[in-house]
Amino acid sequence: MNQFYRYVVLAVVVLALIGVAFAFLPKINQLQSYQDTKTGLEVDIRATEARIKELRLNQQQFSTDKHFVQKLAHEKGFAHEGETIYQFEEPATNGEIQNTQIPKQ
Repeated sequence: MNQFYRYVVLAVVVLALIGVAFAFLPKINQLQSYQDTKTGLEVDIRATEARIKELRLNQQQFSTDKHFVQKLAHEKGFAHEGETIYQFEEPATNGEIQNTQIPKQ
């Protein structure tokens, strides 16, 4: 009889451990999901910080580099008085040429 109680106690302990494992399984999955989200957000933060650094550099160049301002102004189509700016379109690539339909005669 004493051995029977040992098996019963062992079975109860094993069932309790299995119950605890199943109780925490959703929390473990949720933790993994949170960690994945955190990793994605950290990547976004690094990209945003790089963009901020680039913008600050541009801001500094606007206030100190006259040629930088002129270059950007020309890219936007602004010109000095009497100056003509020519803008060229990018040449078509092979893929764009192949997708162009030739009219049938």
